[in-house]
Amino acid sequence: MKKMGKEDRKGILNTKDFACYIKTRYKEKYINDISPIKLQKSLYFCFAHWGGFVNKSKNTEEEINQSPYLFDETFKAWSYGPVVPNIYHEEQEGNLTKKVTEDEIFGNNHILKETINSLLDDLFEISDFKLVNLSHADKCWQNNFDPNAKKHEKKIDCKDIIYEYSYKY
Repeated sequence: MKKMGKEDRKGILNTKDFACYIKTRYKEKYINDISPIKLQKSLYFCFAHWGGFVNKSKNTEEEINQSPYLFDETFKAWSYGPVVPNIYHEEQEGNLTKKVTEDEIFGNNHILKETINSLLDDLFEISDFKLVNLSHADKCWQNNFDPNAKKHEKKIDCKDIIYEYSYKY
């Protein structure tokens, strides 16, 4: 697999740090640890909604002049919806324990902070399997998931996710 060079990176956030931020925010709010499903769906829906939000703003008076790519990562169409395999494996190995603050993740990017934090607050209130069902309704997952495959390794093109969410709402 080709390693991403600096010129290939479009994402605003470091994926691992963002996953740690999600875990930190959830733990601060609910005391318990976030489930692997809720973490994965939070990554997916944050990526999708941010990308759609930025893309939808293009050619408007309120254009958001930022990358629609929240982070640089590959989503795959797994049984429970879109998953970032690298983060899934990092979580399984216990490597996502770093506490990450709002300032560390967003810096002075207020529109990103407000958008993502609001979305995370909403996502945290939705049950794991309701989030799975919501992700299963997305064409970008449906078009890449093969229920007959022994191993679910089909990539979901990030452009397709952003495109779908540009027109979803």
